[in-house]
Amino acid sequence: MFVENDAHLQNARYPLLNNKRQQLRVTVRLAAKDAAGNVATIPKSDLDQIRLIDYNTSALIDYNDNFSGDWTSSWHHRGFIWDRGFLDSIRSLRLEQPQLFETSDSSADDADYADDPDAKVSEPIEPTSESFGPVLISPSMDATLADCPGGYQCVTFYVSTGARAARRLAARITNGDGTVFRSNYSDVTDDLGEGDKRGRFNSSFEVEPVSFPSLPNENFGDRKADGSGYLRDTLVASNKFSWGEYRAFEQHVNIRMPNGRKVPIKSVTSHPSGADGAIGGEMMWASRGPVTRSKTTFTYISYPGETHVRMQEPPNWYGSDGYFYRVHSLLATAFPNFTPRIFHPRAGEVVIGHFLTDQNHQFYYRAQNGAEHQVPNKMMMPLHVMDIYGTEHRLRVGLVSTHNYLMLNKV
Repeated sequence: MFVENDAHLQNARYPLLNNKRQQLRVTVRLAAKDAAGNVATIPKSDLDQIRLIDYNTSALIDYNDNFSGDWTSSWHHRGFIWDRGFLDSIRSLRLEQPQLFETSDSSADDADYADDPDAKVSEPIEPTSESFGPVLISPSMDATLADCPGGYQCVTFYVSTGARAARRLAARITNGDGTVFRSNYSDVTDDLGEGDKRGRFNSSFEVEPVSFPSLPNENFGDRKADGSGYLRDTLVASNKFSWGEYRAFEQHVNIRMPNGRKVPIKSVTSHPSGADGAIGGEMMWASRGPVTRSKTTFTYISYPGETHVRMQEPPNWYGSDGYFYRVHSLLATAFPNFTPRIFHPRAGEVVIGHFLTDQNHQFYYRAQNGAEHQVPNKMMMPLHVMDIYGTEHRLRVGLVSTHNYLMLNKV
């Protein structure tokens, strides 16, 4: 049995995040001989019967693509990265700062958010499936066998865990006549993988579950240096006309370990829900601001590395002097050539855009061929992100009471 790119046959120990998403690649390498001692090809029907087992009890490790158990094996890779150096740094961090791994109250402090009677608070979405996750990478059995060196036949598994205790795993295969071969015979001392010549083998590996630390708020997003805790805003576009001023800022949401190492964001997992998308939508908006330059505001977003603007409905219209206009056209007013875009995209980071104007507008939603109705201010939104190692981070973004800055807290 070979794990990742390691050449050890047994007794090796491998860290693995216990988020049920990160996977450890395990290759079972086999060779067979017939009764005359000649090399024989193991039929695919037998290879299909290979399973991982507990080294001590021979209990089968759950095999499915639902990734729901504490221990799961699959032929499918989910696209999350296994990086031993990063995992070792987490193990070191646990020794240096054990408080980051203690269970604590995850409720966020809302004191810095606006106390607005019109605010519409979006509750965090509880995902009902992993349909928004990475696409399963499903190599065919033929492709798997073709990658096997030296005339061997190989089957590759991907192991994930949600457990806390370490576990040693081995392999089992049942051939066509029902004979079972296992690699968890502890009395077999052969290190070449040939076993005791009587069908008993000893090859295994140990998985050490690793928990991602509970990082403080300040480790998420670029923050202003004034101690306010607000996200650092960068002015990217502005236009001033005789009737008003229009500005657009960008803020970056990222994840930083205590040593400063950034953990790249792979995807955004919070999505709109409900008939009009108001709950969980990736947008906030507010009118009647108390500060002259931020009477009306709303946000937009882009996912890691993107340069185009994402806006969610509602609202899809705004009102001015009794007339209704598309909200996207209001955003365009702040940009050169009236073309909104992301000025500072970053790989592995989310950009939140923030539009501000000194003009008083009201926000509306209008369904197709329907009447418009005013929508109340929405001062918060969930922002759940998945990093490249498969850990989901549940965050919440909020407008401050003056509308001109953004806060970012863990949920």
